[in-house]
Amino acid sequence: MEKAPVSVEILTFNNEMTIEATLKSVLLFDEILVIDGGSTDRTLDIARHYGAKILAQDEKAKLDGRIADFSLVRNQGLGVAKHRWFLFIDSDEMLTPELAAEIRGIAAAEQPLFYAWNVPRKYVLKGAVIDCATTYPNMQMRFFHREHIGTFVKQVHERVLPNPGETVGALKHHMLVPLPPQRALWEKWQRYLTIEEKRWQGVSRRGLLVKIFNALKPIALYFVRLPWVLFCGGRRMPMFYEIAYQRYNLSVLLRLVRHFLWN
Repeated sequence: MEKAPVSVEILTFNNEMTIEATLKSVLLFDEILVIDGGSTDRTLDIARHYGAKILAQDEKAKLDGRIADFSLVRNQGLGVAKHRWFLFIDSDEMLTPELAAEIRGIAAAEQPLFYAWNVPRKYVLKGAVIDCATTYPNMQMRFFHREHIGTFVKQVHERVLPNPGETVGALKHHMLVPLPPQRALWEKWQRYLTIEEKRWQGVSRRGLLVKIFNALKPIALYFVRLPWVLFCGGRRMPMFYEIAYQRYNLSVLLRLVRHFLWN
């Protein structure tokens, strides 16, 4: 079967436990770009086995050996991609066969409905897909035509912006996002909080107010969606993770308020 003209970007660092499943899920696509942060385990051997092209992460994007500017690293792959259609995923995420086929069909179309697509994401815990969570619908723009978007922005929670006037479609099928262990999740968020606080230096008071408003939105949505989750008939997100997500959101909000008041 001829592979679809899509470039897939994956950021890695010592991900030997998850990277193989991720790579297997994107084998329908012609180019796999692994942007690596200096892995010392079997990550790169596995990536080479599946035909991935490997690039070293830009050292300017790092702090203490870890990525501090995700948009800069993501833009590395965007800059060298072979194909106009581009998909980016994390090193523990997986495409379902249905999603891979859907993306393949869009890339093969002469006139696709849209040139930028939001991808639905569902969490997985111990091999079981989570049906109900207050963060659903969890949609992120992960698949797009490079001529119809800009570049990646934001040091953490990086995203790419469509060109002005570009309409973003929504794919029908979802990707799978394994939930990390509790300690690993909180350590990652603590690192993100440190990076975020550095980004706020020099931001105007008006800009901080906008950020405070944006930080309030996920907290408000949690309370709006919580009744639906509690009475959902499917598999629910464990309450620990629900609380952990809101603990992170609240930490962002409180630090923003403190920065606004005392800086």
